Amino acid sequence: MITIQLDERDPALLAVSFPADPVGNDTIKLIPGRRWSYSRRCWVVPNTRESVVQLGKLFGKAYCRFDEAVVRLYKPLATATEVEQATNPAWPPLHQQVDTPARRPFRYAPPLRIYDRHPVIVAVCHALQVGNYSYKTLKNYKQALIALIQYSRTTPLDELTRTQYQHYLLYLVEKKRLSSATINVHINAWKFYCEKILLRDKAFYDIAYPRQPQKLPTVYSLAEVKALFEATTSLKYRTLFQLVYATGLRLSEVVQLRLTDIDRVRKLIMIRAGKGRKDRVVMLTDKTNLFLSNYLEVYQPTVYVFEEAGKKEPLTNRTIQLVYSQAVQAAGIQKRGGIYTLRHSFATHFLEAGTDIRYIQQLLGHESILTTMRYTHVTADKISTLRSPLDDL
Repeated sequence: MITIQLDERDPALLAVSFPADPVGNDTIKLIPGRRWSYSRRCWVVPNTRESVVQLGKLFGKAYCRFDEAVVRLYKPLATATEVEQATNPAWPPLHQQVDTPARRPFRYAPPLRIYDRHPVIVAVCHALQVGNYSYKTLKNYKQALIALIQYSRTTPLDELTRTQYQHYLLYLVEKKRLSSATINVHINAWKFYCEKILLRDKAFYDIAYPRQPQKLPTVYSLAEVKALFEATTSLKYRTLFQLVYATGLRLSEVVQLRLTDIDRVRKLIMIRAGKGRKDRVVMLTDKTNLFLSNYLEVYQPTVYVFEEAGKKEPLTNRTIQLVYSQAVQAAGIQKRGGIYTLRHSFATHFLEAGTDIRYIQQLLGHESILTTMRYTHVTADKISTLRSPLDDL
């Protein structure tokens, strides 16, 4: 995949970058006026329609990732769908994609419809709906209880003893090799069934939770955040990533953000029904308001801030994650992590700037200050100033 962008230093040039490849280097030499820029670490070609057309012919249009500014410059009447396809082409290309069955994680496994009418599943789903639990919780609990029904076979769930259920947990750990987080989902589903449906006392099914590894969040440096934004060729997705970094929103929150949630007068953004169905507000700074206004002027969404091309529906999480992965790869960032890394970076950089951790807790929507305090372990400003015993030798 090659990326074609307007050159930041000279608008008369296009910057063309792709992974180190001798075939690509030989191919681009066929374009008149091309040259290698040692300072930019990429090829530059004349900013002309002929160069754009020739790049598409030589490398293949399916392998070209154009910056949105280039698309609108040479195709001003392009529809929103065409802009999306040019700035974020499918990878691998559609003609190379092969449908191969792959085992999906527990949380994403499709529901087994044959159990939809099972008395346990029906009762739990109704209780979750009455309790106004999220769809994600309903789906996870349903899948966990279906797995338990399959394991117990002829034994009804209401007759399972605590010892039998502990054997089941051991089976999930040793045979299925499920993670600690997934095991906790199974336990929570069982506890909900026993407490809410069977009306049993908590002590009857109070099972110790498995230990979870204490992992530190991945955090980008300021240079890596800037490189990520520069590598994002679509104005829509670049604005989305900037908004996540500027406010610390979760992916599910930025997807559901509506135009009416932005208060330009009070300089606030209202987050409605976030995690735990809790509302909160975050700041709308002048710079955030500026790039958001530029985006809204170009795309003019109707309901949601970030909508599917030609529709009044919000972007899907998977689409955003795929575009984010492409941008990270194009930016040359080696650190692992998804779009939530921008949220981690927001909190860590805010903390390094001396902001009170209680403000950060409220902005992130954390219920407990202990959750926010994990960012104190990754702040670089204090750790980098410490002296090692080796320095005194």
